[in-house]
Amino acid sequence: LAHITINKNSVPGDKSAMVPGGIRLGTPAMTSRGLKEDDFKQIVEFLHEAILISSQAKEKTKTLKDYKQFLLNDPTIQANIKTLADKVIQFAQKFPMPGYPDH
Repeated sequence: LAHITINKNSVPGDKSAMVPGGIRLGTPAMTSRGLKEDDFKQIVEFLHEAILISSQAKEKTKTLKDYKQFLLNDPTIQANIKTLADKVIQFAQKFPMPGYPDH
């Protein structure tokens, strides 16, 4: 929804590998696009914003099905996702994907 791709990963203390509490970033892919240390700080800000949006939705729902519907249909959440997505796109455009100069 916000043009951010991460993997969920288990971390110490998780009760189940089916509900992991961590995330993993594809840092090699990002460095191959030319990102530097300060750029990763911006990525952390994007992730933080995404987590806050997700937390707002989670607070208002009880099931995964309701959560997904809330993300897709709540006007405030949708506006926040759109704002984040626009910032992510603007940021990513500064770093062309190797082999795909138009991406």
